[in-house]
Amino acid sequence: MPTLRLNPSGIVLDVPKGTLLIDAIRSAGLPIARACGDDLICARCGVHVEGRVTRESTIERDTKQRNRVPAELRLACALRVNHDLVVSADYWGSKT
Repeated sequence: MPTLRLNPSGIVLDVPKGTLLIDAIRSAGLPIARACGDDLICARCGVHVEGRVTRESTIERDTKQRNRVPAELRLACALRVNHDLVVSADYWGSKT
């Protein structure tokens, strides 16, 4: 099972291989924007991702450009977790 480290919250969790990243983030109780309902339209779920992920699709890249999302972010609704990842968002507070 892949392990996710969600920074700076300090949350670490194991998720079944193939889980959508946005679903894993929600299951950890962290906020993640999703105005489009996970349909790759709004690009509000952009996060920093470190680790082995699939190459960015044309749809994801075009959605990010259209919504002025920085190129280095990945859309959580577009990624499936197949390997250990470190994911971060500035608005996730540190664990107390």
